[in-house]
Amino acid sequence: MEFLKIQRRHIAKHAKTRSLFKQRLPCGLLTLVHVSLLTAWALWWGFSPCFSLESLSKLHSSPPSTLNCTMDSANRRHDSPNKTFYDDAKLNYSIGSPLQNWDDKRRFWLKHHPFYAAEDRVLMLTGSQPFPCHNPIGDFFQLRFFKNKVDYCRIHGYDIFYNNAILHPKMDSYWAKTPIIRAAILAHPEAEWIWWVDSDAVITDMDFRLPLDKYKDYNLVVDGWPGMIYVKGMVDIVISV
Repeated sequence: MEFLKIQRRHIAKHAKTRSLFKQRLPCGLLTLVHVSLLTAWALWWGFSPCFSLESLSKLHSSPPSTLNCTMDSANRRHDSPNKTFYDDAKLNYSIGSPLQNWDDKRRFWLKHHPFYAAEDRVLMLTGSQPFPCHNPIGDFFQLRFFKNKVDYCRIHGYDIFYNNAILHPKMDSYWAKTPIIRAAILAHPEAEWIWWVDSDAVITDMDFRLPLDKYKDYNLVVDGWPGMIYVKGMVDIVISV
């Protein structure tokens, strides 16, 4: 109660001070002060060299030199005028057409887009079937698992892409991963690594980072059983898990 009384006395004192100030300064004088300040600011803006009409005209008439990728490598919207593998009329994202000399083509593309070559970029791929789950709880868990991957990629600066379309009519089920990875390689040449993570997988250690230094001499890393791959040839089981 004592605190409330102190607060009320403070508010009343402040209101009384404001009323005395308004009584001593007529409204006409306040208006005159405001107009004077605005006039002074307008005159300063007009005669200032930083905001002169000449400088503004030069700004609009100057050529867009920053759009040159070699001069401003941080400009993501600019595409280099040099022809890359994207200009090849025979380029096909389908898995049926082999891609020749990909390392050289990707290196040439990165040369003319240096902003994307600044670090080892990782693109996480995940996805599910195009139709809903039979049980609604399945779609709920799919959403929660995807949010888990998004949070992980946000923490470590990875890109992520979720796919729920079958890109090849004869490759469904667990084989649907292969055409997705192939299309992602062509669509994202800035990615040094493509990391496939199943939609029903959950990342429990959010501090885990891929040991990219360990894989620097490899182009493909499969976490599975060597005996099943090289001895028994059970590639389908390894891919599915």
